[in-house]
Amino acid sequence: MKSLKEIASNRHSLTFNAVRGNQFGQNVITIQCTAEQIIKFIEIDKDVQRELIEDHVTNIQRYIQYGLEGNDIYFPPLLFSSRGKGAYDKELGQFNLRLNEKLVVLDGQHRIKAFEMIIGRLEAHSTPTNLKHLQRIKNFPLTIQIFTDLSIKQERQLFTDINTKSSKVSNTLLIMYKNENLCAELTKQIILSHPSISEDKFETRGRSTRSKLMTAATLNNIIITLNEGVLNTSLSEGKITKDSFEQYKENTEKFLNSLVKYAPANSMDRTKQIIYIPSVLYGIAYFVFIALEKYPYNDIESLFEKVIRKVDWTHKNKDFLNLGIPYKQTTGRYNFSNGIRGSRLIAEYLYEKLEDGKEKNDGVGSVKR
Repeated sequence: MKSLKEIASNRHSLTFNAVRGNQFGQNVITIQCTAEQIIKFIEIDKDVQRELIEDHVTNIQRYIQYGLEGNDIYFPPLLFSSRGKGAYDKELGQFNLRLNEKLVVLDGQHRIKAFEMIIGRLEAHSTPTNLKHLQRIKNFPLTIQIFTDLSIKQERQLFTDINTKSSKVSNTLLIMYKNENLCAELTKQIILSHPSISEDKFETRGRSTRSKLMTAATLNNIIITLNEGVLNTSLSEGKITKDSFEQYKENTEKFLNSLVKYAPANSMDRTKQIIYIPSVLYGIAYFVFIALEKYPYNDIESLFEKVIRKVDWTHKNKDFLNLGIPYKQTTGRYNFSNGIRGSRLIAEYLYEKLEDGKEKNDGVGSVKR
């Protein structure tokens, strides 16, 4: 970190009254500054932060607007990492930051974005009332805590800890940040190096996806269900070991290959097809596990080809309604938000089709495992 004298010599700098202490076992400097000042020195590192969630930003803007209407509003401290930027002087009780230096936000990017958007809107419509509100918002006091000695790994861990214990961070992001967890490691390996499915087909930040194959969290749960026969939604590591790691990987890659190969052409559109809905994917994985346990002469692709491929996966298939899966008349879609029950029903449905097919034609066993 630069000396205070060196930074203070630059007239293009910000100086704040500051106190240094310790939090989460790390050195931290606490200062108070305005919303306008924070916007100037913020930096977003996407390797640490999650993607902005538009609804969160909108809700915070409404809260700020509530404050502009004369009500008291409060925000908890924002957390930053200095990464060697700025300087603290213990004797003066000051923290000095050049205007061209940026601090990396660890917690608070949605709040900052909300202030930035309101400031932009007020500046674009400069009525007397808006100008009054603009000055109030620009000078709105916010407390920030600056961690001075964190590594990138520690930044990620702190971000994960904060969002696990307070604001809910997506399971997908938690999987991507988990260390010393073999199932999470396998999930990341498959996403980064699957032989035929590119990395951009997986969602690695958000809690859900409408345009990609699946999230990292969904893949993590598929790995457990496919290889252990356990319907899992808790992001557990399961029973995977270093010895079984490669077998789990091989099975999962075969599952993904077959899924992409035999899924309907427009299956990415969840409003028309259900096959890529997470609960359905878990049900398919569970069916594959059970089928291979009973008929080990099959392989994963043969089950997709002979059973899964032949299912009508659209929301129009009344078979799913007869299974007891909730159906919403107003949208014309099935609802799979009821935990693992829907997954079990899908697995049972597929298994019945397997048994019916064997009675008519034992061809499902023609491909050797």
